[in-house]
Amino acid sequence: MQNSKFKINEDGLTIIELLIAMSIGLVVLGSVFSSFTTQKKAFALQEQITEMEQNLRVPIDFITRDLRNAGANPNINTTLVIGTSVGLIPDATTTIGANSIRILSDVEDGNGVISSGSPETVTYSLNGTTLERNGNPLVDYITALTFTYFDSAGIATPITTTTNLSNIRVVQVSLTARTEYEDPNYTAGVNISGTAADGTCKTRTLTVKVRTRNIGLQG
Repeated sequence: MQNSKFKINEDGLTIIELLIAMSIGLVVLGSVFSSFTTQKKAFALQEQITEMEQNLRVPIDFITRDLRNAGANPNINTTLVIGTSVGLIPDATTTIGANSIRILSDVEDGNGVISSGSPETVTYSLNGTTLERNGNPLVDYITALTFTYFDSAGIATPITTTTNLSNIRVVQVSLTARTEYEDPNYTAGVNISGTAADGTCKTRTLTVKVRTRNIGLQG
């Protein structure tokens, strides 16, 4: 008979030991899954915030460029007649006011005549939550668009008629955007579903002041 110095324990796990091992495994697995879910939600929210901030920067760049061109008249031998000859006027469809603007500039051909349509005639307005440029969608999920007009003294002036448009020297543009979806853990933003229990959308507001370089340089 062969002798052995070691005795092999052929006993298996008891039911109690098995249950304890399974419980510990479930706790660890639950912690890993919870961490993964939290990370996934945070990543998705950050993507929405990045998109929202992009939805602010793009239109602000467009509006800033167009406002700086307002009233441009490359043809110095031609008196550019555009309503009040200043490049910002109301019309039948888009009034220059707190929430919409119409910008005119002779930047395409410099012939002293404003052509209809972009780039010499540009309008901005908010249609629901879509910011439109010349009636075409520019960006979505915009909740507020506000224009404030300042004269040469830096005083905010309500602009409602063609009689005081030539006093404009600076236009302040304020744009508010929201995330596409609601955050169930956030309740201080914009509600889009109508149910507060669903949370609200995060929002950002970007405000810039743009000096209208051409207004006031022509009669």
